[in-house]
Order: sequence, then C-alpha cells, then structure tokens
Amino acid sequence: MEGGSDPAAPAGLTCQRHGQPTRITCVTCDTPICPACAIRTEVGFKCPDHASKAAAPRKSRFQAVGGLLLLVAIAGFIQLVRTTGRGEPAKPPCPTETAPDVGIGSQGGPHWTEMSPSGLCGRYHAAHVWTGSQLLIWGGENCAGAACPTFRAPHLADGAAYTPSADAWRKLPSSPLSARAPAATTWTGTEMVVWGGVDADAFLADGAAYDPARDRWRPVAAGPLAPRNGVSSVWTGRELLVWGGGNLDAAFLDGAAYDPGADRWRTIAEGPLSRRSGAVTAWTGREMVVWGGVDVAAGVELRDGAAYDADANRWRTIAASPLAGRDDAASVWTGRELLVWGGNTVGGGGLLDDGAAYDPGSDLWRPMADAPLTPRTAPAAVWSGRELVLWGGIGLPGAVDSGPLDRIIEPRTVLVPLDDGAAYDPATDRWRALEPVPLLGRGFPIAVWDGEGMLMWGGLVVVSSPASSSEGVRYRP
Repeated sequence: MEGGSDPAAPAGLTCQRHGQPTRITCVTCDTPICPACAIRTEVGFKCPDHASKAAAPRKSRFQAVGGLLLLVAIAGFIQLVRTTGRGEPAKPPCPTETAPDVGIGSQGGPHWTEMSPSGLCGRYHAAHVWTGSQLLIWGGENCAGAACPTFRAPHLADGAAYTPSADAWRKLPSSPLSARAPAATTWTGTEMVVWGGVDADAFLADGAAYDPARDRWRPVAAGPLAPRNGVSSVWTGRELLVWGGGNLDAAFLDGAAYDPGADRWRTIAEGPLSRRSGAVTAWTGREMVVWGGVDVAAGVELRDGAAYDADANRWRTIAASPLAGRDDAASVWTGRELLVWGGNTVGGGGLLDDGAAYDPGSDLWRPMADAPLTPRTAPAAVWSGRELVLWGGIGLPGAVDSGPLDRIIEPRTVLVPLDDGAAYDPATDRWRALEPVPLLGRGFPIAVWDGEGMLMWGGLVVVSSPASSSEGVRYRP
C-alpha cells in the first residue's frame, strides 16, 4: 500500500522528526512522517531509516513507447493501489484510483497554502472558469493505467464549485452533457458554457451552460460545427468564438460563434490559416488572435497566425513569429501583449523553453528573456495583472534533480511531471523563480487567478505510475 494512504489511519498524526501535523506514515514501519522527511519510493512513502534499504528486485511496471504526452500511446502503466487518507468528504466511485493527496502542511511557507478537499475524483483537462468569486470545475479525464494519458482513458461528467474566501467546495448538479475532455469553455459573466470535446469513444459537438446563481444547467442550441476537440476559443463579451480543432481523421479550419443571450450560432468567415488544433488563442478586446498549433494528421507544427475581427467578420494575417511551431504552450493575454512560452513538437524536436510576446497594436513580436526553467509543456499558466505565473508541466527524464517529495520515475518513461515554477514581468522582460513548495509535480493542472493569487488544482501526476490528482493549492506572491 502507499504510505499515508490508509483510510483507517488515525487523524492528527505528528511527525516524529519535525513535530508538525501530518497525514503521511512510512509504508514500512508506520512511523508518522511529514513532507520535509518523507521519501517517495516505488512502493510508497518511507521514512529516512527505511528508504535507504535496498528493495527486492522487481520487474519494471511500465515502459514508454516514444513521443510526447497526448501525441503518443503510453502502454503498460498500472493504477495506484490506494487513494488519499486525508479524511476528505467521501468521493464518488472513480474510474481509477486517485493519486495520494499528501498535502503540503506547513511546508508551503507564506506563499503556498492547501485548498480544502473537493470530494471529486482526480482529473486533468477539465472544463474550468473563474467567475469572480468561485472556481467552477466540470468534466475532465481520469487516468486509467495503460490508457493514460490518451483520450481513450475514462472521462468524467461531474463537477464542483470552490469559494476561496470560505475555502469550501459544493457539488454541481447533474449536467445534460455526457462525460468529456477537453471542451471549449468560457465564462460569460453569468454562465459557464461548455462545448465539444471527446470521450473515450467519440468526438462531440454538443454543449450546455451552467448558471451558478440558479445552480442549474441548460442545453446549448445545436451548432454548425462537426464534432472535435483542441479548438481555439475565446469569449468576446457577447459571443463564444470557436475555431479549428480536430478529430482522429482530420483537422479543421472552420469556425462558429455562439450567442448565449439568443441561444444561437453563426458561422464565421473563412480565414487565411491552414487546418490545426491546439493553437495559442487570446481575445484582445477587438480580435481573436490564433497562433501556432499542430496538424496532427500531417504530423507538423505550425508557426503562423491570424487575427479575427468579430464585428467585421473578417481575418487578417499577423506578423511572422520568431518562435518555432509548437503545441500545448503556456500563454496569457496581458491587456497589451500575447505571451507564449514553452510547449512541445510532434516532429521529434521535443520540449521547448523559449518564448515571445506579440503586440497586435503594432503587429510586432519580440523575444522574451531566457527563463530559469527547464523545457516543458502543459504547465499551469495565469496572468496576475503584472506577471505571467508558470508552475509545473511535463518535462524529460533527468531534467530536474529528485527531492524528498519528488516523483519516482522509472528510467524509460517519457512522463516527468515537474514541480517548480517562475514568473515573468513583461514590463522589465525579467523572470523570477517561484518559491519552492513540496507539492507533487504535475502537468495539465487547472489554474486560475482569483484576484489575489493562483488557484491550482488537479492535473496529471506520477507516483509509482501516472495518475490523476484531486489536490489543490493556492499561491500568493
């Protein structure tokens, strides 16, 4: 069993080495240990006395079969044996076991704090929005051993709302939508609109809207677009714009706009861009900027871009970027520039650690200063009002040093969730490293800025094998 994961473990444990409250026990001797001294092994957390003892020889549990996350089939993984022992609300039956939630205790210092348990199954690629007072989460993908992390892994159709001021969660009512991830999602000011996505069997083209004030869902009118995921989408203040995306057979270059007030769709003009999915997208207040992405069918990354004027229903080509084409890059809109950093390539180039900023007013790009981070894809990324804040993501084996609560990765895996971050100030073109936190590294986490800090929840982690997380933290600069 995983150390600290026994549901019968007594509450209120105290670390024998550091005297602080903990929820973790040594898998060998059951001694209470905390994040400062817990050492992760292939069989669970151990105290320093037992972690150094050689384990019995065992066959590798999984192996990589090449490529990058979501663009490859990763076979041979096993699901975790235990779920968390934090004493959280009872969770609904989950398709697979959720990764252990070890918490960060008092080790977060003045900048990092734990979010209360959500009661949700672990997930990544979930629909999520910040309403101004609550974080809404719905759907997502749940790891399932050998099927993780491809779209054939189990998908979820439930959700919850988190209120930071009360550090409290509430369950969302049942949705008219089937389970899915990742879907186009936006906050309209009164509703969370969710459209499209993919489940374990098919791509989808339906949608629904959730009103938190009334705590109810409504179906969205049928649209003109074919089923797809990986779309570019933004909220204009009046419409949800959806463009591009793809399915197993092809990528798309068409788009549509949904007006929630009228519950009506309209097609948008054809643009100058080729078919693609996973492009960087931002709403500038006047235009939807689309850049990069990948044509999965052709196996190529794209490095061009265009901007769509919703009022005029027309596109314009934007200036050439200094960046190579990429997928799953971190991006934010600052109010003046689109910042793009990191990502991955499908053509064998691997992970990236460079970035650039695009100013639509001048139609110019500028390179960003070098970041104090290793190459990665799919990190948490939010705009604080002053900085691009990044944390986690998926890296390569050997990219970072292991630590007391670092993930244990067998040498052949391509899955290395990272556990560090940095913040970029575009005004000074400077980076700073984020304060460290003893949190499991993760890729594809949910992340929003709540006005005072970054809320980060869930994601894809690795303990003894890949799994979905259900723990969350708040970061305050």
